[in-house]
Amino acid sequence: MNRISTPNLFSRGVDVMLRKQVEISQTELQLANGQRILKPSDDPAGSVQLLDLKETKARLDQFQRNADAANSRLSAEEVALEGIGNLLQRVRELTVQGNSDALSAQDRKAIALEIRQHAEGFLQLANSRDANGEYLFAGYRTDTPPLSHDGAGNFTYNGDAGQRRVKVGDTREIAMNDPGTLFMDLPAAGGGTTDIGAVLWRIADNFAAGNRDANGLTDLDNAMGRILETRASVGARMNAIEEQKTANASFTVAVEQVRSTLEDLDYAEAISRFNQQLAALQASQQSFLKIQGLSLFDYLR
Repeated sequence: MNRISTPNLFSRGVDVMLRKQVEISQTELQLANGQRILKPSDDPAGSVQLLDLKETKARLDQFQRNADAANSRLSAEEVALEGIGNLLQRVRELTVQGNSDALSAQDRKAIALEIRQHAEGFLQLANSRDANGEYLFAGYRTDTPPLSHDGAGNFTYNGDAGQRRVKVGDTREIAMNDPGTLFMDLPAAGGGTTDIGAVLWRIADNFAAGNRDANGLTDLDNAMGRILETRASVGARMNAIEEQKTANASFTVAVEQVRSTLEDLDYAEAISRFNQQLAALQASQQSFLKIQGLSLFDYLR
């Protein structure tokens, strides 16, 4: 016959109450933090999955930051290219006027002054910087002004042909710049190649001397075509960035939903469980008090 001593009986009663207090404390912590999993041991498999989800979320957040940075830089490039395109269009109009037989040499000299100002404007736009102070059209050499001018019509490209690419998705990279080589090596009407700055300066020189510029319109059209082609490429990349940002955002929502299912607390269930645990503890306490008062002498009296 098994006998249960009074100390053993008390010890078991205390153990039961302590376990129930631990359960209540755990539930209270869950309610306070709003999380079902407070430590890996609460749900080992779920904890591993949560780590994977958090890594995925961090990667998606980085893709979005990359996309925003690329979009900002491409927007700045678009503004600069638009300015250069407008400038070239104006110079083309002036070139048509300057080549007219109705103009005198003095009239052409006046036109040359304006074209010279546009050549300086082109240089400034080609050396545009982004919000971080980096040169837009210098390739990888973002701390170097891409174009320089010797004041005599010779324009030099000081950057390189690099295109900085950033990941905006797991399998998608976007070029966030175009090197200033786009301003150079244009097909020249007179044969060979030329560059935008040299074309503008040459037309101004010819008009300043009272002469026409027979190749001016063709060279300007080639330059404008290069600018339009680059702007189209920039626009396509900006559209691709927006599409990828939308996809990333949708994926982030899906990841967050799975994370919430695993980690977030079901308050209704937790409160119900807390009430049940509290009632069980109170019942244990009351039972313990009754057992504590029991004695063999109570039955002998």
